[in-house]
Amino acid sequence: TATTYNNIGTIYNSKGECDKALQMYRKALQMKLATEGKWRPDTAITYNEMELTYKSRGQHAKALQMYKKALQIKLATIGERHPSTAGVYSSMGGTFFNNGDYDKALQMFEKALAIYLATLGEQHPCTADQLLNIGDTYSREAQYDKALQKYEKALQIMLATVGEQHPRTASVYNSMGSTYIGKGEYEKALQMHEKALEINLAMLG
Repeated sequence: TATTYNNIGTIYNSKGECDKALQMYRKALQMKLATEGKWRPDTAITYNEMELTYKSRGQHAKALQMYKKALQIKLATIGERHPSTAGVYSSMGGTFFNNGDYDKALQMFEKALAIYLATLGEQHPCTADQLLNIGDTYSREAQYDKALQKYEKALQIMLATVGEQHPRTASVYNSMGSTYIGKGEYEKALQMHEKALEINLAMLG
């Protein structure tokens, strides 16, 4: 069945055997398209799996093709205002970010943020994650003050929702530290990285 092919593909993917994974995903996709049609959430799942595999191989253009197909299905089945749709926008933003296309990355992250705010509210880790993504994008463009504004908001939300001792909170501190380095404010950078290190060491036990 399509589900079995999909599951085998996931196993190959976890083993780093990307070519075999893609073969399984393609078989799953063919079966799903033949039996369920294009506009089914399950079909979007296979596109997402293929995207992750292409992304792990550094084939970002193909990954974006899969994202766009998954997005079409999400928009047709659950609509724009849904956290799952926001997740696709966020993933597309990550691919644009890795390609160095920061303007497009920012557009995708801001779309995801707007959806999360409308559906999950401000006080949610997914909302904070998007603020972190936007901050990272500004930081890459050397817009350090804008980046820090986003990080501060993300940090407040993370502290209120998941707490200080959490990897997501550590990620915000790390990004803030890197941005302070960009600004040449090394003492503040050291404080942020030390906080991140303290959290990560505590989480490792």
